[in-house]
Amino acid sequence: MFKRVMRGRVALFALAVALAGCQFPGFEPPRRTAAGLPPPSLPKPPPEERGIWIVGSPSGEGPIRTASERFGGSADTKPRLVAEGTGPGFRTFCAGVGLEHPDMVVSDRPVRPEEVKRCRAKGITMTEYQLGPKQYVYVKDAHMATIPGVRDFTESWGVTGKPVSGA
Repeated sequence: MFKRVMRGRVALFALAVALAGCQFPGFEPPRRTAAGLPPPSLPKPPPEERGIWIVGSPSGEGPIRTASERFGGSADTKPRLVAEGTGPGFRTFCAGVGLEHPDMVVSDRPVRPEEVKRCRAKGITMTEYQLGPKQYVYVKDAHMATIPGVRDFTESWGVTGKPVSGA
């Protein structure tokens, strides 16, 4: 009796292993990219505290804090980082141009083609600055000229930016 029960369990185990290794040919789950999601509702700074509005990766807090301390700036030009993550940061950054949208996004990776495409669809061109290994900052070209302090802040880094080309 014991041997029959054990043989049955071994047979079930072998069947489970065989089925676990099976794949349905030609079946791939649908891809879902974060770039297709709507921008998250990140907290917007009040107008009197807007300064230079930066979103993105929490890993950028150290370099941005160091650059901010070196830069100084007034209340109108003080850099402020809302670190909600790289993906949400790009979605918010690429949502539009103007005071109701962030000036910069800090990333721990290069911008993805679908993120560039999303930004371009909103009329956004950007410049990439690399502050260190795996430390990127993307700045809206339109905000360089229109938002007080953005150009001065980027120049204080001592790093040359490069325009982000199409997707």
